[in-house]
Amino acid sequence: MTVRHALYWTPDPASTFSRWACRWLGRDPSTGAEYPVDPLLRPLVENPRRYGFHATLKPPFRMRSDKDPRSFIEAVEEFAAAREPFTAPPLELVDHRGFLTLVLSGPSPRMDWLAADCVRLFDSFRDLPDEAELAKRREDRLDPIEEANLRAWGYPYVLDRFRFHLTLTDRLQDTRALKARLQADTAAFCMQPLRIDALSVFKQPAPDAPFRMTARFPFRG
Repeated sequence: MTVRHALYWTPDPASTFSRWACRWLGRDPSTGAEYPVDPLLRPLVENPRRYGFHATLKPPFRMRSDKDPRSFIEAVEEFAAAREPFTAPPLELVDHRGFLTLVLSGPSPRMDWLAADCVRLFDSFRDLPDEAELAKRREDRLDPIEEANLRAWGYPYVLDRFRFHLTLTDRLQDTRALKARLQADTAAFCMQPLRIDALSVFKQPAPDAPFRMTARFPFRG
């Protein structure tokens, strides 16, 4: 059985933002609860539903056989305890290659540093990807920097290619109607700077299984 772990930013599970997102996708990764989704919408959110509402900081990885998952959790807790909370620019809804996502409306060096630290500092826990995994990533026609990232870190869109994003749909042929709906639904969450004050650990127990939040550690620095 292949287990994967990941480090994500997620809103506070008790927040209105999190509750809205869980109902939009039809699943709460912090509890495993499922919610009814419009049958016409369900096929359009299947992949983000499986991953849970999140922004990736350390992409999903298989843990090395000589590493203990408990030590990973302890390392994340220690890391979070030393970080200071901060605010990032407000969110905005965009169409990114057919995916409707919430991204930061401006640059955030502190967010970039946080993501880079997560990629680098926890890489000792990551097992190397196999050739099938590498081939799947290369289907996206990677540029030289993305290829170098893939080889070094197991994922192409890290470090200089990192972009904070919260995915709300699968790739769509036409995003116009759904974008208008989501702009109305998410407007209240895009009005204020985004509070970054915790790090979430997610686990996927088997291929194609939904990811679950296993821990969430507040920043205490």
